[in-house]
Amino acid sequence: MKNLLQKVVVCLVTLSLGIAALAYPVSATQSIRDTPEKNCAPIVLVHGLGGWGEGTKLYDIVPYWGAMGGDIKAYLNKQGYEAYAASLSPIASTWDRACELYAHLTGTRTDYGEAHAKAHGHERYGPEYDTLGPDWPAESIHLVGHSYGGATIRLFAQLCAEGSVDERKATPTGELSPLFNGTLGGNIVSITAVSSPLNGTTAMLEPVKGVEVDIIEISLYTLAAMDDLIPGFGEYYPARLQQFGSSTNVSDVARKLVEFSQSVDSAQHDLSVDGAKEVNRGIHCQPDIFYFSYASDTTRETVWGSHVPKAAVTPLLLESSLLMGQKREPMTTSGGTVIDKRWMPNDGLVNTISAQYPFEEPYKDYDAKNVETGVWQVMPIVKDWDHIAIVGGMRPDGASGVMEFYLALAQMLERLPQ
Repeated sequence: MKNLLQKVVVCLVTLSLGIAALAYPVSATQSIRDTPEKNCAPIVLVHGLGGWGEGTKLYDIVPYWGAMGGDIKAYLNKQGYEAYAASLSPIASTWDRACELYAHLTGTRTDYGEAHAKAHGHERYGPEYDTLGPDWPAESIHLVGHSYGGATIRLFAQLCAEGSVDERKATPTGELSPLFNGTLGGNIVSITAVSSPLNGTTAMLEPVKGVEVDIIEISLYTLAAMDDLIPGFGEYYPARLQQFGSSTNVSDVARKLVEFSQSVDSAQHDLSVDGAKEVNRGIHCQPDIFYFSYASDTTRETVWGSHVPKAAVTPLLLESSLLMGQKREPMTTSGGTVIDKRWMPNDGLVNTISAQYPFEEPYKDYDAKNVETGVWQVMPIVKDWDHIAIVGGMRPDGASGVMEFYLALAQMLERLPQ
Protein backbone atom coordinates (compact mmCIF):
# COMPACT_ATOMS: atom_id res chain seq x y z
CA MET A 1 0.00 0.00 0.00
CA LYS A 2 2.83 2.37 0.86
CA ASN A 3 4.60 1.77 -2.47
CA LEU A 4 1.31 2.15 -4.35
CA LEU A 5 0.61 5.45 -2.57
CA GLN A 6 4.05 6.74 -3.50
CA LYS A 7 3.48 5.86 -7.16
CA VAL A 8 0.04 7.51 -7.21
CA VAL A 9 1.38 10.72 -5.70
CA VAL A 10 4.35 10.92 -8.06
CA CYS A 11 2.22 10.23 -11.13
CA LEU A 12 -0.46 12.77 -10.25
CA VAL A 13 1.99 15.50 -9.32
CA THR A 14 3.91 14.88 -12.53
CA LEU A 15 0.69 15.38 -14.45
CA SER A 16 -0.23 18.51 -12.49
CA LEU A 17 3.07 20.11 -13.36
CA GLY A 18 3.08 19.05 -16.98
CA ILE A 19 6.65 17.72 -16.94
CA ALA A 20 8.37 15.92 -19.82
CA ALA A 21 11.86 14.80 -20.81
CA LEU A 22 13.84 17.53 -22.57
CA ALA A 23 17.41 18.61 -23.31
CA TYR A 24 18.69 22.00 -22.10
CA PRO A 25 21.90 24.01 -22.53
CA VAL A 26 24.63 23.98 -19.94
CA SER A 27 25.59 27.30 -18.36
CA ALA A 28 29.02 27.88 -16.89
CA THR A 29 29.59 29.13 -13.37
CA GLN A 30 32.36 29.85 -10.91
CA SER A 31 33.19 28.24 -7.58
CA ILE A 32 32.30 29.85 -4.26
CA ARG A 33 34.33 32.91 -3.47
CA ASP A 34 35.98 32.68 -0.09
CA THR A 35 35.90 36.33 0.90
CA PRO A 36 35.43 37.82 4.37
CA GLU A 37 32.71 40.20 3.22
CA LYS A 38 30.31 37.62 1.76
CA ASN A 39 26.68 37.76 2.87
CA CYS A 40 25.98 34.42 4.56
CA ALA A 41 22.24 34.87 5.20
CA PRO A 42 20.28 31.60 4.76
CA ILE A 43 18.43 31.07 1.47
CA VAL A 44 14.77 30.07 1.70
CA LEU A 45 13.27 28.56 -1.46
CA VAL A 46 9.49 28.98 -1.87
CA HIS A 47 7.65 26.78 -4.38
CA GLY A 48 4.92 27.79 -6.78
CA LEU A 49 1.47 26.53 -7.75
CA GLY A 50 1.08 22.81 -7.22
CA GLY A 51 4.43 22.59 -5.46
CA TRP A 52 5.76 21.04 -2.27
CA GLY A 53 8.75 21.47 0.02
CA GLU A 54 10.92 19.68 2.54
CA GLY A 55 9.17 17.91 5.38
CA THR A 56 6.87 16.12 2.92
CA LYS A 57 7.57 12.54 1.89
CA LEU A 58 7.16 13.55 -1.75
CA TYR A 59 10.16 15.87 -1.49
CA ASP A 60 12.29 12.88 -0.51
CA ILE A 61 11.13 11.08 -3.67
CA VAL A 62 11.06 13.97 -6.16
CA PRO A 63 12.26 17.34 -4.83
CA TYR A 64 10.34 20.28 -6.29
CA TRP A 65 13.61 22.23 -6.43
CA GLY A 66 15.63 20.10 -8.84
CA ALA A 67 13.11 17.39 -9.73
CA MET A 68 14.76 14.44 -11.54
CA GLY A 69 18.13 16.19 -11.63
CA GLY A 70 18.55 16.09 -7.86
CA ASP A 71 17.87 18.43 -4.95
CA ILE A 72 18.90 22.06 -5.51
CA LYS A 73 18.63 22.75 -1.79
CA ALA A 74 20.93 19.86 -0.94
CA TYR A 75 23.32 20.89 -3.70
CA LEU A 76 23.58 24.42 -2.32
CA ASN A 77 24.14 23.02 1.17
CA LYS A 78 27.03 20.92 -0.14
CA GLN A 79 28.50 24.05 -1.73
CA GLY A 80 28.58 25.73 1.67
CA TYR A 81 25.30 27.63 1.57
CA GLU A 82 22.55 27.36 4.17
CA ALA A 83 19.43 26.63 2.12
CA TYR A 84 15.91 25.48 2.94
CA ALA A 85 12.81 24.60 0.91
CA ALA A 86 9.56 25.83 2.47
CA SER A 87 6.39 23.76 2.12
CA LEU A 88 3.17 25.75 1.70
CA SER A 89 -0.30 25.06 0.34
CA PRO A 90 -0.05 24.28 -3.38
CA ILE A 91 -3.30 26.06 -4.26
CA ALA A 92 -4.16 28.55 -1.49
CA SER A 93 -4.28 32.33 -1.93
CA THR A 94 -1.23 34.56 -1.79
CA TRP A 95 -2.32 35.84 1.63
CA ASP A 96 -2.83 32.40 3.11
CA ARG A 97 0.52 31.18 1.76
CA ALA A 98 2.32 34.23 3.18
CA CYS A 99 0.84 33.43 6.58
CA GLU A 100 1.95 29.81 6.22
CA LEU A 101 5.48 30.94 5.37
CA TYR A 102 5.60 32.92 8.60
CA ALA A 103 4.39 29.90 10.57
CA HIS A 104 6.94 27.67 8.83
CA LEU A 105 9.83 30.03 9.61
CA THR A 106 8.81 30.44 13.25
CA GLY A 107 7.54 26.93 13.99
CA THR A 108 4.04 28.04 14.97
CA ARG A 109 0.42 27.40 14.06
CA THR A 110 -0.73 29.30 10.99
CA ASP A 111 -2.77 32.42 11.81
CA TYR A 112 -4.56 33.77 8.74
CA GLY A 113 -5.84 36.76 10.67
CA GLU A 114 -9.18 37.55 12.29
CA ALA A 115 -10.28 40.05 9.63
CA HIS A 116 -9.15 37.93 6.69
CA ALA A 117 -10.80 34.78 8.01
CA LYS A 118 -14.14 36.52 8.56
CA ALA A 119 -14.01 38.22 5.16
CA HIS A 120 -13.45 34.91 3.35
CA GLY A 121 -15.52 32.58 5.46
CA HIS A 122 -12.89 30.21 6.75
CA GLU A 123 -11.25 29.39 10.08
CA ARG A 124 -8.69 31.80 11.45
CA TYR A 125 -6.12 29.10 12.25
CA GLY A 126 -4.59 26.49 9.98
CA PRO A 127 -1.77 23.94 10.00
CA GLU A 128 0.93 23.95 12.65
CA TYR A 129 4.49 23.89 11.40
CA ASP A 130 7.81 22.69 12.71
CA THR A 131 10.54 25.33 12.42
CA LEU A 132 11.98 25.32 8.90
CA GLY A 133 15.56 25.88 10.07
CA PRO A 134 16.93 29.42 9.97
CA ASP A 135 16.88 31.38 13.22
CA TRP A 136 14.46 33.94 11.82
CA PRO A 137 13.82 36.78 12.58
CA ALA A 138 16.98 36.86 14.72
CA GLU A 139 18.98 36.36 11.52
CA SER A 140 18.06 37.78 8.13
CA ILE A 141 17.24 35.61 5.11
CA HIS A 142 17.25 35.61 1.31
CA LEU A 143 13.90 34.60 -0.21
CA VAL A 144 13.78 32.89 -3.62
CA GLY A 145 10.35 32.14 -5.10
CA HIS A 146 9.55 30.19 -8.25
CA SER A 147 6.36 31.04 -10.11
CA TYR A 148 3.55 31.69 -7.58
CA GLY A 149 6.25 31.61 -4.90
CA GLY A 150 7.43 35.01 -6.14
CA ALA A 151 4.05 36.57 -5.38
CA THR A 152 4.02 34.84 -1.99
CA ILE A 153 7.36 36.22 -0.81
CA ARG A 154 6.50 39.75 -1.99
CA LEU A 155 3.36 39.84 0.15
CA PHE A 156 5.22 38.18 3.03
CA ALA A 157 7.88 40.91 2.97
CA GLN A 158 5.17 43.59 2.87
CA LEU A 159 3.43 42.15 5.93
CA CYS A 160 6.72 41.81 7.79
CA ALA A 161 7.52 45.47 7.25
CA GLU A 162 4.11 47.10 7.63
CA GLY A 163 1.72 44.48 8.94
CA SER A 164 -2.01 44.81 8.37
CA VAL A 165 -4.15 47.71 9.55
CA ASP A 166 -7.31 45.60 9.14
CA GLU A 167 -5.93 42.82 11.32
CA ARG A 168 -4.78 45.23 14.00
CA LYS A 169 -8.29 46.72 14.14
CA ALA A 170 -10.12 43.40 14.16
CA THR A 171 -7.97 41.35 16.51
CA PRO A 172 -8.54 41.35 20.29
CA THR A 173 -5.69 42.66 22.42
CA GLY A 174 -2.99 40.08 22.94
CA GLU A 175 -4.11 37.82 20.08
CA LEU A 176 -2.48 39.57 17.12
CA SER A 177 0.06 37.57 15.12
CA PRO A 178 3.46 39.34 14.99
CA LEU A 179 3.18 39.10 11.20
CA PHE A 180 0.40 41.69 11.23
CA ASN A 181 2.06 44.01 13.72
CA GLY A 182 4.50 45.57 11.25
CA THR A 183 7.56 45.02 13.45
CA LEU A 184 9.44 42.41 11.41
CA GLY A 185 10.98 44.72 8.83
CA GLY A 186 14.72 44.58 8.29
CA ASN A 187 14.90 40.79 8.47
CA ILE A 188 14.85 40.06 4.74
CA VAL A 189 17.98 40.78 2.71
CA SER A 190 16.67 40.01 -0.76
CA ILE A 191 13.75 38.75 -2.81
CA THR A 192 14.32 36.84 -6.04
CA ALA A 193 11.37 36.00 -8.28
CA VAL A 194 12.02 33.19 -10.79
CA SER A 195 9.50 32.94 -13.64
CA SER A 196 6.90 34.56 -11.39
CA PRO A 197 3.53 35.92 -12.58
CA LEU A 198 4.13 39.26 -10.85
CA ASN A 199 1.26 40.74 -12.86
CA GLY A 200 -0.71 37.52 -13.30
CA THR A 201 -0.83 35.26 -16.34
CA THR A 202 -3.05 35.28 -19.42
CA ALA A 203 -3.15 31.50 -19.24
CA MET A 204 -6.10 32.22 -16.94
CA LEU A 205 -7.52 35.01 -19.06
CA GLU A 206 -10.10 32.71 -20.63
CA PRO A 207 -10.91 29.00 -20.61
CA VAL A 208 -8.36 26.93 -22.49
CA LYS A 209 -9.83 24.19 -24.61
CA GLY A 210 -7.41 21.29 -24.52
CA VAL A 211 -6.69 18.22 -22.48
CA GLU A 212 -3.30 19.46 -21.26
CA VAL A 213 -4.49 22.38 -19.14
CA ASP A 214 -7.52 20.39 -18.00
CA ILE A 215 -5.19 17.67 -16.70
CA ILE A 216 -3.16 20.19 -14.70
CA GLU A 217 -6.23 21.73 -13.06
CA ILE A 218 -8.02 18.44 -12.43
CA SER A 219 -4.87 16.86 -10.99
CA LEU A 220 -4.32 19.67 -8.50
CA TYR A 221 -7.84 19.46 -7.12
CA THR A 222 -7.77 15.66 -7.16
CA LEU A 223 -4.64 15.77 -5.02
CA ALA A 224 -6.29 18.25 -2.65
CA ALA A 225 -9.30 15.92 -2.32
CA MET A 226 -7.04 12.95 -1.58
CA ASP A 227 -5.56 14.82 1.37
CA ASP A 228 -9.04 14.68 2.95
CA LEU A 229 -10.16 11.27 1.73
CA ILE A 230 -7.07 9.05 2.03
CA PRO A 231 -5.45 8.66 5.47
CA GLY A 232 -1.74 9.41 5.30
CA PHE A 233 -1.87 10.99 1.84
CA GLY A 234 -1.14 14.44 3.26
CA GLU A 235 2.22 13.21 4.51
CA TYR A 236 3.25 12.96 0.87
CA TYR A 237 1.38 15.90 -0.66
CA PRO A 238 -0.49 18.11 1.84
CA ALA A 239 -3.10 20.48 0.42
CA ARG A 240 -3.10 22.55 3.64
CA LEU A 241 -6.69 23.73 3.29
CA GLN A 242 -7.77 22.87 6.83
CA GLN A 243 -9.09 26.39 7.33
CA PHE A 244 -11.90 25.52 4.89
CA GLY A 245 -12.91 22.45 6.87
CA SER A 246 -12.32 18.75 6.27
CA SER A 247 -14.49 15.72 5.62
CA THR A 248 -14.25 12.11 4.55
CA ASN A 249 -17.43 12.43 2.49
CA VAL A 250 -16.66 12.64 -1.23
CA SER A 251 -19.52 15.01 -2.06
CA ASP A 252 -18.64 17.36 0.80
CA VAL A 253 -14.99 17.48 -0.27
CA ALA A 254 -15.97 18.08 -3.89
CA ARG A 255 -18.31 20.91 -2.91
CA LYS A 256 -15.63 22.52 -0.75
CA LEU A 257 -13.09 22.47 -3.57
CA VAL A 258 -15.55 23.86 -6.13
CA GLU A 259 -16.45 26.72 -3.81
CA PHE A 260 -12.78 27.30 -3.04
CA SER A 261 -11.76 27.42 -6.71
CA GLN A 262 -14.43 30.03 -7.42
CA SER A 263 -13.53 32.28 -4.49
CA VAL A 264 -11.22 35.30 -4.47
CA ASP A 265 -9.23 33.64 -1.66
CA SER A 266 -7.49 31.12 -3.92
CA ALA A 267 -4.50 30.74 -6.20
CA GLN A 268 -6.77 30.61 -9.23
CA HIS A 269 -7.96 34.14 -8.51
CA ASP A 270 -4.60 35.61 -7.51
CA LEU A 271 -2.83 34.22 -10.59
CA SER A 272 -5.24 35.92 -12.98
CA VAL A 273 -4.26 39.30 -14.39
CA ASP A 274 -6.95 41.18 -12.45
CA GLY A 275 -6.45 39.09 -9.31
CA ALA A 276 -2.72 39.80 -9.28
CA LYS A 277 -3.46 43.49 -9.75
CA GLU A 278 -5.66 43.45 -6.64
CA VAL A 279 -2.93 41.75 -4.62
CA ASN A 280 -0.33 44.22 -5.91
CA ARG A 281 -2.29 47.22 -4.65
CA GLY A 282 -1.24 46.33 -1.12
CA ILE A 283 2.44 45.78 -1.93
CA HIS A 284 5.37 48.07 -2.66
CA CYS A 285 9.13 47.68 -2.69
CA GLN A 286 10.71 47.97 0.73
CA PRO A 287 13.63 50.41 0.83
CA ASP A 288 15.99 47.97 2.57
CA ILE A 289 15.41 44.88 0.40
CA PHE A 290 17.21 43.89 -2.81
CA TYR A 291 14.79 42.71 -5.52
CA PHE A 292 15.74 40.47 -8.48
CA SER A 293 13.66 38.88 -11.23
CA TYR A 294 14.33 36.19 -13.83
CA ALA A 295 11.87 35.88 -16.72
CA SER A 296 11.89 33.15 -19.38
CA ASP A 297 10.84 33.07 -23.02
CA THR A 298 10.49 29.77 -24.85
CA THR A 299 8.55 31.02 -27.86
CA ARG A 300 9.36 32.20 -31.38
CA GLU A 301 7.49 34.73 -33.49
CA THR A 302 5.79 33.47 -36.65
CA VAL A 303 5.39 35.34 -39.95
CA TRP A 304 1.76 35.97 -38.91
CA GLY A 305 2.84 37.80 -35.75
CA SER A 306 1.83 35.22 -33.17
CA HIS A 307 4.25 33.52 -30.78
CA VAL A 308 4.42 29.75 -30.72
CA PRO A 309 6.34 27.44 -28.38
CA LYS A 310 9.67 26.08 -29.50
CA ALA A 311 10.11 22.36 -29.97
CA ALA A 312 11.90 21.98 -26.63
CA VAL A 313 8.93 23.15 -24.54
CA THR A 314 7.35 20.59 -22.20
CA PRO A 315 4.47 19.04 -24.19
CA LEU A 316 1.91 19.63 -21.46
CA LEU A 317 2.70 23.35 -21.60
CA LEU A 318 2.03 23.62 -25.32
CA GLU A 319 -1.68 24.46 -25.02
CA SER A 320 -1.22 27.29 -22.53
CA SER A 321 1.79 28.62 -24.42
CA LEU A 322 -0.23 28.76 -27.64
CA LEU A 323 -3.07 30.57 -25.85
CA MET A 324 -0.76 33.21 -24.41
CA GLY A 325 1.09 33.66 -27.68
CA GLN A 326 -1.87 33.94 -30.00
CA LYS A 327 -2.24 37.17 -31.97
CA ARG A 328 -5.32 39.12 -30.97
CA GLU A 329 -6.65 42.62 -30.98
CA PRO A 330 -5.55 44.58 -27.88
CA MET A 331 -8.06 44.14 -25.08
CA THR A 332 -8.54 45.64 -21.64
CA THR A 333 -9.41 43.39 -18.72
CA SER A 334 -12.20 44.33 -16.34
CA GLY A 335 -9.50 45.48 -13.93
CA GLY A 336 -8.02 47.90 -16.46
CA THR A 337 -4.92 46.05 -17.69
CA VAL A 338 -4.25 46.29 -21.42
CA ILE A 339 -3.37 42.93 -22.98
CA ASP A 340 -1.53 43.44 -26.27
CA LYS A 341 1.34 41.93 -28.26
CA ARG A 342 3.78 42.60 -25.43
CA TRP A 343 2.10 39.77 -23.52
CA MET A 344 2.68 37.12 -26.22
CA PRO A 345 6.22 35.89 -25.35
CA ASN A 346 5.97 33.34 -22.53
CA ASP A 347 7.57 30.35 -20.83
CA GLY A 348 4.61 28.04 -21.18
CA LEU A 349 2.65 29.23 -18.14
CA VAL A 350 3.76 32.81 -17.42
CA ASN A 351 4.01 35.76 -19.81
CA THR A 352 7.58 37.05 -20.02
CA ILE A 353 6.48 40.66 -19.46
CA SER A 354 4.65 39.66 -16.27
CA ALA A 355 7.72 37.97 -14.80
CA GLN A 356 10.07 40.94 -15.21
CA TYR A 357 8.70 43.37 -12.60
CA PRO A 358 5.38 44.44 -11.04
CA PHE A 359 4.04 47.22 -13.25
CA GLU A 360 3.61 49.78 -10.48
CA GLU A 361 7.04 49.30 -8.89
CA PRO A 362 10.44 50.77 -9.83
CA TYR A 363 12.78 48.65 -11.94
CA LYS A 364 16.10 48.73 -13.80
CA ASP A 365 18.24 46.36 -15.81
CA TYR A 366 20.61 44.39 -13.62
CA ASP A 367 24.03 46.02 -13.22
CA ALA A 368 26.43 44.00 -11.07
CA LYS A 369 28.38 47.17 -10.28
CA ASN A 370 25.33 49.10 -9.13
CA VAL A 371 22.85 46.89 -7.29
CA GLU A 372 20.28 48.91 -5.35
CA THR A 373 17.68 48.23 -2.70
CA GLY A 374 14.03 49.18 -3.16
CA VAL A 375 14.03 48.59 -6.92
CA TRP A 376 13.67 45.51 -9.12
CA GLN A 377 16.91 44.47 -10.82
CA VAL A 378 15.64 42.79 -13.99
CA MET A 379 17.99 40.01 -15.07
CA PRO A 380 18.55 39.13 -18.76
CA ILE A 381 15.71 37.01 -20.14
CA VAL A 382 16.39 33.28 -19.82
CA LYS A 383 16.02 31.61 -23.22
CA ASP A 384 14.99 28.02 -23.92
CA TRP A 385 14.12 27.03 -20.35
CA ASP A 386 10.38 26.74 -19.91
CA HIS A 387 8.43 27.26 -16.70
CA ILE A 388 9.27 23.81 -15.36
CA ALA A 389 12.79 23.41 -16.71
CA ILE A 390 13.98 26.40 -14.71
CA VAL A 391 13.47 24.38 -11.53
CA GLY A 392 14.89 21.14 -12.90
CA GLY A 393 12.49 19.46 -15.32
CA MET A 394 11.79 15.72 -15.31
CA ARG A 395 14.16 14.18 -17.83
CA PRO A 396 16.18 11.36 -16.21
CA ASP A 397 19.20 13.54 -15.47
CA GLY A 398 17.31 16.79 -14.96
CA ALA A 399 17.71 19.99 -16.93
CA SER A 400 21.39 20.52 -17.70
CA GLY A 401 22.75 23.66 -16.10
CA VAL A 402 20.05 24.15 -13.47
CA MET A 403 22.32 23.42 -10.52
CA GLU A 404 24.87 25.87 -11.90
CA PHE A 405 22.11 28.46 -12.37
CA TYR A 406 21.16 28.34 -8.68
CA LEU A 407 24.77 28.23 -7.57
CA ALA A 408 25.41 31.40 -9.57
CA LEU A 409 22.34 32.95 -7.95
CA ALA A 410 23.62 32.04 -4.48
CA GLN A 411 27.00 33.51 -5.34
CA MET A 412 25.34 36.75 -6.43
CA LEU A 413 23.34 36.93 -3.20
CA GLU A 414 26.41 36.37 -1.03
CA ARG A 415 28.08 39.39 -2.64
CA LEU A 416 25.27 41.73 -1.56
CA PRO A 417 26.17 44.31 1.10
CA GLN A 418 25.28 43.21 4.61
